[in-house]
Amino acid sequence: MSQARRIVGLSCGRLNGNSEIVLKEALMAAEELGIESEIIRAMEHKVKPCKGCEACTLTMTKGGVPRCSIRDDDVEWILDKVLVEDAALIVSFPVYHMRANAYFEIIAERTIPTMMRNPQINQITRVGAIICVGGGEPEWTPLGLSSATTLIMRGRKLVDQMQVNFCGRPGSVLAHDEYLARARRLGQNVAKAILTPIEEVEYVGDEGRLSCPVCHCNVLQVPDDLPEVVCPVCWVRGTIKLGDTGMVVEWNEDDTRNHRFSSEFILKHRALIATLARRFNAEQMPIVKARTPKYVEYGHIIKAERTSARTEQGRQSK
Repeated sequence: MSQARRIVGLSCGRLNGNSEIVLKEALMAAEELGIESEIIRAMEHKVKPCKGCEACTLTMTKGGVPRCSIRDDDVEWILDKVLVEDAALIVSFPVYHMRANAYFEIIAERTIPTMMRNPQINQITRVGAIICVGGGEPEWTPLGLSSATTLIMRGRKLVDQMQVNFCGRPGSVLAHDEYLARARRLGQNVAKAILTPIEEVEYVGDEGRLSCPVCHCNVLQVPDDLPEVVCPVCWVRGTIKLGDTGMVVEWNEDDTRNHRFSSEFILKHRALIATLARRFNAEQMPIVKARTPKYVEYGHIIKAERTSARTEQGRQSK
């Protein structure tokens, strides 16, 4: 299956900041191989966080068309561009405190209604890559790459990913030739993957001996006790064993095929959501209604003085 010769670059950092510079370097390299590109700057758009209202999932359980209840921002448009359109995707973002920054996380957290309206997203037909930029040492960027897979792997094969460190000052990445060269290689890798049938695309980025076979990150969780481990991103289970070169993970082959981002896994999850909704309405709703007033009425709620002052000024002006 062929892919459109186009890359959408989602830049979640400062305008012309380090993460955007590295993204542009990758896109320029891809264009040299005949690939078109366009950039979405998250910071130039209105991006509001999920309210947890469950409007999208409740609509889905009733057979309706899921839509986000937030209609006065640009996140739905951004998600249509990066999830629905036939294009490769490169996401680039800064890490301020261990994981992807808020602009990226807000966008990634609101994917559910877009995915529910467009089930074809769950078919792996396109490719993607990740650029993560940190200002300090690697100890402060451990969850950057793994946190980004929640968006990049929606309907995409991960081709490459790169971690930048020690680039906190604006433009400082321009003084690091090794990062610029790595970005060019990432862009070329994505371009080559676009020109390759999706069935033949392979991951060509860096990975370690303990890396997950799906997201290629090495953040592991121990669900119960060693030697059993699981990738918390893809939910691929494995067993740690001592190999000839040190500790290795023997990954579950069924999980590798049917990971969290696979069509089968997502269909099961949607069925579970529908089942839980029916159970809530049938069994738990009376209990919830009876106990809710106690918690609504309780609490000494405080607000920042600036918020209170603005509220009071608004009342006086009416």
